[in-house]
Amino acid sequence: MQSGFDTPSGRFLLLDTKDPESHAGAYCPARQAWLDRELDQTNGPIFLFMHHPPFKIGIAAMDQIMLRDAETFYDVIAPHKARIRHLFFGHVHRAIFGNWRGISYSCMRGLNHQVALELSESVDPIAANFEPPAYGVAMLSDDQVTVHLHDFADRSERFLL
Repeated sequence: MQSGFDTPSGRFLLLDTKDPESHAGAYCPARQAWLDRELDQTNGPIFLFMHHPPFKIGIAAMDQIMLRDAETFYDVIAPHKARIRHLFFGHVHRAIFGNWRGISYSCMRGLNHQVALELSESVDPIAANFEPPAYGVAMLSDDQVTVHLHDFADRSERFLL
């Protein structure tokens, strides 16, 4: 599941954060060692792709099943933080964009259902809904990362402004 490949914009590292025994994320020592080697073996820009966010997003039910090894994960990437151009993750089924410890990130909506925006202390069950699905289009250049959210199922009429 873990792999990496080079692109004209930098090295893409695809991280396996699945815990086979839970819906929560896990990043075991073997995966951490692989990531550490990958980061040490490249000098250029890095883009990270993972399923589970390594931080709380404010929806308590989802924060319960985020990446459990977040601090250890951060310890591995911290020496290379200046080269990490963007962190892409899923799992949350919500459009979320921001910055974590100086690293920009984005998360797209799910394609089958969304996690409801319930910013509360309730952790069970996870509230969901059928907001429209979307995917992201990432535009990469030497000095910019732009992520567009595309509501591909939107059938509203287009018009000129």
